[in-house]
Amino acid sequence: LKSLELLVLSRSWPDSMLMRQKHVGCLALAAMVSLGSSECSMKSQLVCDAQVISGLACSSDKLLEDARVRGVLACDSSLDCQQKCLDGIGQLGLPVSQNRSLCSIKEQLMAQYSGHPSIVVNFTEDPTTKLKKAILLPSSLAGASPVPVTSYLGDHQSCLLGDGMQYCLAEGSLGMGKLQLVGMLGLCRPEACSSEEVLEQVKPVADLMALQDFQVSCKSLGESKPQPLWTAGQQAALVFFAAILSSLVIGTLVSLQKSGPSSSQLSSTETGGPCSRAKAAALGFADAWSLSRNFASFLRVRPEKLGPNQPVLGVLDGLRVLSMLWVLLGHTVIWPLLSIQYENPGMILPPHGRLTEVWFQIVPGGYFAVDTFFWLSGFLGARTLHSKVRRSPRLLTAKGFCLQLYPGSIFARWLRLSLIYAFILIFSQTWYRELGRGALLWDAKFPGLKPGGSGGCAFSIDSDSCKEYWWSNLLYVNNLVPKSGGGGCLAHTWYLACDMQLFLLVPLLVLLRERAGKAAAWTALTLLTLASVLATAWVTATKDEVTDPVLGNLGGGNFMQDVYEVSWLRAPPYLIGVGFAWLLDNWWLPSPSAQRVAPTLLLQGAGHDVRPSTDVSFKKSTVSDVEQGRPAAGRTPLLITGSSGAQEAEALQQTSRLQRVSLALLVQLASFALMCFVVFIPATRYRCSSLLACAAVETAPWSKAANVLYPSLSHFAWGLGLGSLMFLCFIQAPGTWWINSLFGHHNWQIPMKLTFAAYLLHPLVLVFFYCVRDGPVRYQDSTLVLDFVSFAIFVFTFAFVLWIAVEKPLANLTARVLGLIGMGGGDA
Repeated sequence: LKSLELLVLSRSWPDSMLMRQKHVGCLALAAMVSLGSSECSMKSQLVCDAQVISGLACSSDKLLEDARVRGVLACDSSLDCQQKCLDGIGQLGLPVSQNRSLCSIKEQLMAQYSGHPSIVVNFTEDPTTKLKKAILLPSSLAGASPVPVTSYLGDHQSCLLGDGMQYCLAEGSLGMGKLQLVGMLGLCRPEACSSEEVLEQVKPVADLMALQDFQVSCKSLGESKPQPLWTAGQQAALVFFAAILSSLVIGTLVSLQKSGPSSSQLSSTETGGPCSRAKAAALGFADAWSLSRNFASFLRVRPEKLGPNQPVLGVLDGLRVLSMLWVLLGHTVIWPLLSIQYENPGMILPPHGRLTEVWFQIVPGGYFAVDTFFWLSGFLGARTLHSKVRRSPRLLTAKGFCLQLYPGSIFARWLRLSLIYAFILIFSQTWYRELGRGALLWDAKFPGLKPGGSGGCAFSIDSDSCKEYWWSNLLYVNNLVPKSGGGGCLAHTWYLACDMQLFLLVPLLVLLRERAGKAAAWTALTLLTLASVLATAWVTATKDEVTDPVLGNLGGGNFMQDVYEVSWLRAPPYLIGVGFAWLLDNWWLPSPSAQRVAPTLLLQGAGHDVRPSTDVSFKKSTVSDVEQGRPAAGRTPLLITGSSGAQEAEALQQTSRLQRVSLALLVQLASFALMCFVVFIPATRYRCSSLLACAAVETAPWSKAANVLYPSLSHFAWGLGLGSLMFLCFIQAPGTWWINSLFGHHNWQIPMKLTFAAYLLHPLVLVFFYCVRDGPVRYQDSTLVLDFVSFAIFVFTFAFVLWIAVEKPLANLTARVLGLIGMGGGDA
């Protein structure tokens, strides 16, 4: 009682007392437990806090010399007052007295190096006893708009450098409403403590944080560094890598020799008998691996313009590179939310984070970059197959289609994608985990995290289920297998699975268009697109999930598995790409002389002075019409004789040009507006009262109807807007010069060649740099810029190495094999 009165009377607490105010709840807990004899105990740390605070209170000269304090304690000297102060506090049950030594510096350092959940105490009145009861709450969950902070890692490096200290990481799953997160607590303990002892003693804090399935792992500075496991798979992978390296060396030397004085001798072996043909085949194999040849191919660019009578497709180069960078930007921000956590998640998550701001939607909007890839794949796949069947009409017969076109195009596409894909898969399953062994978060288990189970920090690259289902990646069904959503290998390659599954439709649509006619093909394409839109609406309505890639997958959400990664629900952009390939094909019709004539709009957009017809639709006259001076069907003559006729023609020309320019600009603006709308409108769905409110359909700002309509129509809208804009660029419509100049510049062709390798590699780079850290990421706008630029440089640098050493040589060999079996040029 005297000690309590002492605390009331004192007015001048040391500043350090205020610094430890967060441990008020811990003191209350320490007062109810007995002192443990082992320093491994959580109790000993609480005792240390109690002793430090009590020692500070009872060693203040100003306090001990105060007359009122001396009167309460009935003491004369400062030493006597200090002893009675400690004894009085000890009588309350706290482990403090004049005969007990206070907490040592080492014990205090261990307490400081450990992670501490910021605790607040809520005093509520018991309805029965009317007593004030203390309820301890983590500060991140105590406010009106809680955002979970689930990682308290402390100072990992300082603990390991301390004398006789070790760092223990306690981790488990943390449930918060519908959210399932990962909770972590770093503990600095003496080296004599075992993991089992710490695990037993950490239970009170684990219960306070509501951790489930938690586990503890400890390590000290004196432990030997982890050694490679040297599994059979790792050894086989090393042999495989050595074979590739040897092929590069031999191929480069042979290529240099062929370009030297003895090149004539090598070229003479290309003709002759079987022995000579074998030598030629060996030289061809070696040439495919030549670094000098492949580097020259890397620097080679196409002409910026193939001619005035061909569509300008160079704009697709810049589109692919910028889309890849957009994907990288989104993953740079989103990936820590789903794995290692942010130190300040409230800066990103609702209700007050960056996601609520319109400008920041450019980051999660990177998900539409995947729709861009779908559109490109459908567009290029349809164009390539149409070109192939027109060169070889026999492929449209029943025998030609069933035995050549359909299996050949699918096999060619599988072979072109799978070789470099398999290389990344082999590396990720053998040596990738060895890169970060020993790092704090890299070795963490992340229990309960979905997808991936307990696959650790690199769960998105190599989860537990990957060992069993690796084959699903090479068969491009990894978005469907396993059905439990375990993540499998290289989780980001769900896109490749969807793309391959959607490509199965393209040869069928090409056959339908070439044999049954355009009307039948357009009808089938429209019905397929409509079916995909309706299926998405049905699934999202019945699953009752928040249809957002961030909130719908944060913790235990299944939106990615149920909707986002399902090929038939992601089909609209792909099918729209096929449709725009058909539109472009209709635009460039062959003339009797087998040449193609540029439309009037194209020549006007390029700056040519061409007299158009009065028809404002995008049509063109044939060569014979122009040369013979007669009008095309439905058009007025291009040239009108006579002075009045010339004036009328000039007026018609000006009117028609204005109409065409206006129409082109209107379509551009509408396309931009549609694409911007689907990217930026989600800002309104993040403006809720709390994170939990945003993560539940019932309490989210959007109605259930909007929650269903957005995923059903947004991908369709993006594909339609992108296709319309690209089509205008292809035909060089007025007002598109700046897009063609920016996206279609020849310098984009070089990084464009690296986009596939960059897509495969970028999660490996992100995961590595995030997981070798010693603590959570702290979000800042400036840090985001630096991280994104750094990641982009690393990703494209590694992609270049992979391209020139693996992807391009294998592509050279693939082209030779497909050419020998008559399947070359099968797909885009």
